[in-house]
Amino acid sequence: MSKASILPQTRDNFKLDSLINRPQNIGKITQEEAHSQNANLFTYHYGSCDSGLAIKFYMAINQENRVIECKIEVFGESELIAVASIAALVIKNKTPDEILNLKEKGLEYFLRENPNKPAFSPSKRFLTVVMTDALRCAAKKLKGEEIQEGDIVDSFTKASERFIKESIKEYDIKTLKDLIDYTRAGAYDKSCQYPGAGENLSKHYLTDILKATREEMEQASKNIDISNKPFKEMSIEEKKAAINAIIDKHIRHMLIMDGGDMEILDIKNSGEHTDIYIRYLGACSGCASASTGTLFAIEGILKQKLDDKIRVIPL
Repeated sequence: MSKASILPQTRDNFKLDSLINRPQNIGKITQEEAHSQNANLFTYHYGSCDSGLAIKFYMAINQENRVIECKIEVFGESELIAVASIAALVIKNKTPDEILNLKEKGLEYFLRENPNKPAFSPSKRFLTVVMTDALRCAAKKLKGEEIQEGDIVDSFTKASERFIKESIKEYDIKTLKDLIDYTRAGAYDKSCQYPGAGENLSKHYLTDILKATREEMEQASKNIDISNKPFKEMSIEEKKAAINAIIDKHIRHMLIMDGGDMEILDIKNSGEHTDIYIRYLGACSGCASASTGTLFAIEGILKQKLDDKIRVIPL
């Protein structure tokens, strides 16, 4: 379900309009359909209709624990149909661990009409943020892990402590406005924004959570400060953190845009060189350029940003 039929189409993004009006991967998979593909059916419900946003995943999981088919039912903003259409496509052939590595930036890039223009206005950014969180929660449930949500901070959107804190950390949120844009928390019921913002008292306030989480992030960065440390002097763990940071910022979204991804399997010091062993995921694993152009691009960015003695070795 969605509000697509009653909301006017005012966007200048043809891709979004196309996916909303002719959605893909929207609906459900039955037990019989999953079994016909020699797969088990896994379902997961995220959000709720009374919060204005609900997502239900139907995944056919094969014996290798990969998602061979995914369909999604959604309730909420009309654009959520487009986000769900792409999300179902992105997780196809992925394992739960690979889904956990998905980044919101890659999902958002898939929805862009113009590569240099964000798919959504800031007030709609929460759509891809929430979908990414929903995918990760589904993957954790698929692995049998429990999700500790903590208290509900916003009684209207049902945004939890966990979701808000994780969003602040992942998206480096610094202001209350950005926190509202990324999570919807406090967008409709202002009482949870800060004391006195609304008519009701709140057990938790966004400003307090933001301040405490930022302090936690600053303390963590002091404990592992690699920003000014020469790459050659880093430990393997520090090198891995630095490499992952560069991959997330400069590389991963390009791979995800083409339906692929990558993961680091190992990092070894080999004389003056640092050898990075990677595995391509999704479409990248079978792409002809994975061992040529794509590999050279990845290695080139890491050399430019970190150290010219880096070697990237696909397995």
